[in-house]
Amino acid sequence: MERKTINPDNLPDSGGYGYNHAIVTDGTLYMSGQVGMDGNRNVVSEDIKGQTRQAFRNIEAICHEVNRTLNDVVKVTAHIVDPHSRFPGYNEIYQEQFEEPYPCHTVLGVEQLAGPEYLVEIEAEVPVEK
Repeated sequence: MERKTINPDNLPDSGGYGYNHAIVTDGTLYMSGQVGMDGNRNVVSEDIKGQTRQAFRNIEAICHEVNRTLNDVVKVTAHIVDPHSRFPGYNEIYQEQFEEPYPCHTVLGVEQLAGPEYLVEIEAEVPVEK
């Protein structure tokens, strides 16, 4: 089974961190969780809306590498710190990203993500041509 790695230049360098931003295999693009960090490794916002918006920009950049858009996403999984208070802000930005038919969507509450400044981490699955 062939695996193609996807690491867009405008996303944080994943080298040395033990992961790729995405891998395409067997007709599907699988991606690592994306956070509210820009290509310079700066967290773009201290609030859930700003971080969610940046995470989706990162997801969009990954999709672009395989000639896909957010409209091609079939599954979204989001991990949110303190979802009871932050889900409304997250969901507002999520709803701006997609139109019918919406992707499958799972939201999980977590105590903390890899860095204490991260409030949300989002991953997506996208079908691509073999």
